[in-house]
Amino acid sequence: MPQLTKNTLNAIILRTDIAALVLYLIFVMFMITSHWQSQNEMAESFNQQANRWYPSEFIQVVDIKSNQIIYQGLNSQYLPQRQVLGGNYNLVFVHPVYLLITSWLFILFNFIFAGVVLSVRYSLVRVIDTQFQPIRLLENWASLSKIRGKIQPITADEPISASIAELLEKLKESKSSQGQTELQIRERVLLDPETGVGNREFFNNRLEALLKEEDARGAAMLICLKDYDIIQSAHGLQTAIDVIEQLIALVKKRLVNHSCYFIARPSESELALLLPGIYLDECEKLADKLLSSMKNLPLPVGVSQEESIHTGIVCFAGENQAYKIMAEADMALRNAQLQGPSQWFMYDVGEVANETAKGSLKWRTFLTHAIEKNAFVIFFQPVIASQSDQILHHEVLSKVRDGKGKLISARVFLPMAQKCGLSARVDLLVLEQVCRVLQYERKQHEACSLNLSIDTLLDEAFLEAMFKRLAQVPEIAKRLIIEISEYHLATQLNKLKPVIALLDELGVKILADKVGQYVVSTDYLNDCPIRYIKLHRSIVYQIHQKLENQVFIQSLKVRCIQHNVKVYALGVESKDEWKTLVHLGVTGGQGHFFTEPVAQMANAIVMP
Repeated sequence: MPQLTKNTLNAIILRTDIAALVLYLIFVMFMITSHWQSQNEMAESFNQQANRWYPSEFIQVVDIKSNQIIYQGLNSQYLPQRQVLGGNYNLVFVHPVYLLITSWLFILFNFIFAGVVLSVRYSLVRVIDTQFQPIRLLENWASLSKIRGKIQPITADEPISASIAELLEKLKESKSSQGQTELQIRERVLLDPETGVGNREFFNNRLEALLKEEDARGAAMLICLKDYDIIQSAHGLQTAIDVIEQLIALVKKRLVNHSCYFIARPSESELALLLPGIYLDECEKLADKLLSSMKNLPLPVGVSQEESIHTGIVCFAGENQAYKIMAEADMALRNAQLQGPSQWFMYDVGEVANETAKGSLKWRTFLTHAIEKNAFVIFFQPVIASQSDQILHHEVLSKVRDGKGKLISARVFLPMAQKCGLSARVDLLVLEQVCRVLQYERKQHEACSLNLSIDTLLDEAFLEAMFKRLAQVPEIAKRLIIEISEYHLATQLNKLKPVIALLDELGVKILADKVGQYVVSTDYLNDCPIRYIKLHRSIVYQIHQKLENQVFIQSLKVRCIQHNVKVYALGVESKDEWKTLVHLGVTGGQGHFFTEPVAQMANAIVMP
């Protein structure tokens, strides 16, 4: 029986029992008092009529003075006695209590009273139990709900149960409505309304929460659909959203075996991916698989499949700040875009210092100030001839000084310069410095090669300034080599042809850079006056152990001989690599195996 009903029933029964006991005691006291009063009246009557006897009422009559028994009506040896003082005699009566308890009428009354009390008690229990049945059911319902941890349905038809059931239904509807409202608020605040994945705030919250954990580790990826704006303008907003949703589906399918990840859409054309607990080697393998899957993304007509998807990756461990991680991921994404084709990029550990991991606005301010103050420093790394170990020319490498005087490599700042639209201004400033070096230090640097981005080469203001400068000093143009990425020579050849033709007329030589990084045709050798090609470091790395790369160089060498093009190798790090390259017939090599880059001090190149 539920505790509340049991306690209530016991309380009522206890009060009933107390009432019966009080009633019984009142009756007993009334009977004793009646006998007591009767005996007192008899004693008083005896005093008035001393000579009259009441043998049936008295046990003994004793003379007080002589202490003699005047009358003894009954044998009172074992009977309780009560003595009443009266006149000249002490009257002794049978005690009223004894008279009561020995009365057969009193005994009969006790049986009748007990029967009545028990009958009333039993009837009362039944009535109360019947009346308390709804409360008992409610108590059972409450106990069961407490045990199971959730509210159970009420099946009783009592008015109270029906009212509670109605209230529960309203409460359920209210909670449901409240939950829906809360869900809608969360969706509006944390989810992208078009795709249903998280938004920028959602991603930042998850990243910050992960970084607060002890020994936090993971990776963040920024995936960009390059031609989102073109798809939207040419095919409509819905088509662009459909492409993004298909990209999200491809990413989720590839991550099906990862127990924990977060995906968000921080901007229209970008997806952000957070992978807690992943290590560097795992991240690189996953990046390759994701890129392979995303290359199969169906795109509308008119959108390049080869240059559609770029990914910037940053791995982090230990104490980090969210904005620095995302800033480095954004820088890596811009570097991947700078290369051209669909690919992923990740900086080496420690390559991007904390002070250089900043957002686009800070980069724009920093680079603008650096351009105004001419804070760029140029380095020279020699290209060594394979037969004579002499210097063929020097490649110009640029760095920029930050506010603390530290140097930031071009690999870090150039992608952000391109994003901010400052790459042409930076390249022009570096070109001016190279021209000054070639003009005033002829003995030290016979020729220099300068790597220019595709945006710079197609920038009319830059081309006008460069041609004007070279026209002023014609002897410099003949000692200048412009390096252009092979991928852009293969994919942007029609746009580059006029530029290359003008440079060739001025005497500037053209070098195809990063050859072998991507699988593209070398037909540009037929259409452009290419003087040199430079093998990408991925082809050179451990070339002595990679037969397929050796075959590639041999076939490429045959093609270059036909066009009188010299082959250089970038990234030579060991003697075995260099011996193999020389055996394969490369003309020159460049890398740390020969020498470290030599800095040209900034104060020696003062701009007018």
